[in-house]
Order: sequence, then C-alpha cells, then structure tokens
Amino acid sequence: MRPFEIILLVIATIYTILFLLKLRIQKKKTFTIFIGIIFILHLASEGFRWQMLPGYLIVTGVILLLWKQRTWKEWNLWVKILISTGFCIVLLLGWILPIILPVFKLPTPTGKYEIGSKYIHIKTERPELITPDKNDKRELMVKAWYPAQIADENLEKYLDKGSRQGFADKYGLPGWSMNYLDFIKTNTYRSPEVAKGKFPVLIFSHGHYSKAFGYYALIEEIVSQGYIVLNINHTYESAGSIFPNGDLRLYNTTYDSLNNNQEMAEMAWNATQEFKRAKNTKEEFKAIQDLLEDYIAAESIKRWSKDISSVIDHLEKEEGFSFLKNHIINSNIGVFGHSHGGAAAGQVLLDDIRVKAAINLDGTQWGGMVNNTLDHPFAYISSEWPEEQPNFNKHAFRNKSKADFYNIEIENSGHSNFMDIPLMVNFSAVNEAGSIDSLKAYKIANSLIIQFFDKYLLKKPINIMEIEKEFAEIKIERRF
Repeated sequence: MRPFEIILLVIATIYTILFLLKLRIQKKKTFTIFIGIIFILHLASEGFRWQMLPGYLIVTGVILLLWKQRTWKEWNLWVKILISTGFCIVLLLGWILPIILPVFKLPTPTGKYEIGSKYIHIKTERPELITPDKNDKRELMVKAWYPAQIADENLEKYLDKGSRQGFADKYGLPGWSMNYLDFIKTNTYRSPEVAKGKFPVLIFSHGHYSKAFGYYALIEEIVSQGYIVLNINHTYESAGSIFPNGDLRLYNTTYDSLNNNQEMAEMAWNATQEFKRAKNTKEEFKAIQDLLEDYIAAESIKRWSKDISSVIDHLEKEEGFSFLKNHIINSNIGVFGHSHGGAAAGQVLLDDIRVKAAINLDGTQWGGMVNNTLDHPFAYISSEWPEEQPNFNKHAFRNKSKADFYNIEIENSGHSNFMDIPLMVNFSAVNEAGSIDSLKAYKIANSLIIQFFDKYLLKKPINIMEIEKEFAEIKIERRF
C-alpha cells in the first residue's frame, strides 16, 4: 500500500474505534480539515484506484460525522447497530482490497543494460485452426524485449490493452478494473534504440489462458543481462491479443468448449485414476502413455511449437525485426516458457534444429517428448508440486538424452512463482504461489535461466550443479 493510503485507513480505523467506544474527540472540525487534506494529497499524488473505494467511503463518513459533530445520543439502538456494523464491514474491506490487489513494485533489474521493447505483428501462411473461417491465417503478436540505449523515451505501462482486457474478462471483471495497473512502474522503455553489440536470442512462450506479457519479473532481468527476448502471444489461447489495427482477440472459449470436451475429460480422468492405482513405474507409464500423446493439450503444444518456428522464420528473414539487424548472434537461439509454454519449449527443441537449448518452467510435457530422445541441452525447472498431484513428467522425460538434461525443483514455490501473479494478487489461497518469498523465487529462477543459456548459447564455463550451493531452495538432478 502507498503512504497516503495507509494514513487514510489508519485515521479511519482510529476514529471508528473511538466512535464505537463513545470517546470524545477534541477539535473535531480541525481534525476534519486534516483528514480532508490527506484525502486530497492522496488523490493528487497517488491517484484514485477502485480497491480504495471502501476506504474512501468510510473516510467520507468520518468527515461527515466529525463536521456535523454527531454523537451516539442522537440515534436509537437499531441505528447504532446498523452504523457500527456498517463501519466495521466497510473498514475491513478498506484494508483487505488494497492489500490483496496492491500497487506493487517490480524487481529492479541487476544487469548492466537498460531495457526496451517493441511490438511486432507476424502474419503466417499457416491456417488458423481455432476460428471457424477456413480462410483465416495464423497471426501472432510478439513483444521484442532487448538491451537498449535510452535517450528521451518514456517507460511503458504495465501490460498492453489485450492482456488487461483478457485478464479482466477471464475473471468476469469490467475492463476499467485493470486501470490501476497504470500506477505500476516498469523498467522497460518504449521503442528506444538497440544497445551496441550482439546478443543471443531467446523466445519465450507464456502459459495457457494467461497474460502473454505478464512476466516482467523474469524477462526484464534476463534482458538486462544481455539477451534479446521475443515474447510470443499465442493468439486465441492467451488471455488476449491486441493487433496494430485495434483488433482485440480474446481467449476463444468456443473452440475450447468444442475440443476440450467430455471425451477429453474422461480420457484425463480415467488415465489419472489408473496412474494413481498403479503398483509400479511400468504400470504408471502404461496408464498415461496415450494421454501424453493424444490429450487435447498435446495438439495445442504442437501448434505453439509451430508458432515459435514461425517467429524464427520471420527473424531470419528480418520481417518485422529489421531494427535488430546487426545486433543478433544468429546461430544462438534458445527457447523457454512457462506451464503450457514450457511444454512448447520442449516440443520445439524436438521439432526445430535451429533451437540450440530450451527450458520448461513448470509445464507438463505433453506431446512427442515421451517417444523421443533430445539432442540438445534441456532443463525442466519445476515448482514444488503437492504430493497428491500426479507427476506425469517423470514418464514424459523417460528416454535418455544425448545432451545435458537437468531436472530442477525450487522448494516451497508454486506454479505462479514464475509469473507476476504473486505480485498482482497478494493472497496465496488465490494466486497459486508457494510459501517462498516471491522476490526470492524470481531471483532463483532468473539465475537458473541465465546461467543455463550462458553455458549453452554463449559457451561460458559454468557448472549448473554449483547453483545448488548458492540457493538452498533448489535441488538439481543431472542426466545424460
């Protein structure tokens, strides 16, 4: 919470307690003017946000009661009960809402580079399978984050319109409910020049039905260390995409309901129950082998793998990426992703020889991995899964790798600790974060990601296993 917000709510709380205890307040009008000044300073310097509405309501009530100098004696019992109950409920909401949905602060990047971004519109010749029109072609929005040299550019706002509107729609909120995100200060500048030098390219793929660009805590740090990150927005499968002509394309619920249907639900349920009943590893694998290959998620993973390859195609042809010309180490492309996007990173490492290394951040590895052997370095970085959650990945990654393979767990972390959600929603029962401090989780994840790609793209003499000594929260298993 911001300073004037805290002062306002503290004043409202103290007055409510004094009022309910029937204690006298001296110089009521002077006190009223003081509260009014704090209220105005808050609105002028910090700005209005809807989470403070209960707080505004109770502060307004306090001002009116003080100004008119009303006392308990003027009301009957039922009015007293109504007023006291109402004050307590509104005051409680006044504290809870701005704490749970705060104006949060993003981690400060530690690298030597400033950060810039541009949005790229990619048109492919691939058919768009999600819409009913057979003539539609797959289009993508990509956010290019890159090391920058800053002149007089402004910092960008947190999240684009597509991500904001899609996130609001996902939870049944009005679009304006995301306006408070204007108060979030990013570390990324809008469209500056690229910094001098050449940088390796990483392609990032987001989680299913999530905010495609809601990974500032990870990506800003990675870019500050000297990487270009091309952040894909998988159209119709993210929360939302906004295109240059203003076209807003939200998550396609119709496609989802038609394809993620009863048959798929039964397949997943039956396989999971058989998996839980299995008496040994062989029976576990038999239970889920078909599920890993044929579940609807496997189809989506393959589509996202093609999206990643389409971005590489356009990068090589400099279609939309001409501003990065002379700043790219072309032969060094890595891919990483979170959740569904993490599985796509694993899939594209099988599908596209141009990808030299990949990281899956806490994603179930649907698709072809179960029947293939990797030829390039790969890391699976997971949160600490609850014991009751079936671990399909130990079978998805069953085949030996011809290159380095790391299985890494961050203890006490949750699925959302790789994205900005724990900062946006400060309530663990809702945000799917673990008990680990959010900033510590970002620090660990970024250290793993950067050192992995430093080793396998930039050929730095790094021993990934040594990172265990730096962070007590991680466990690393290396396979060959």
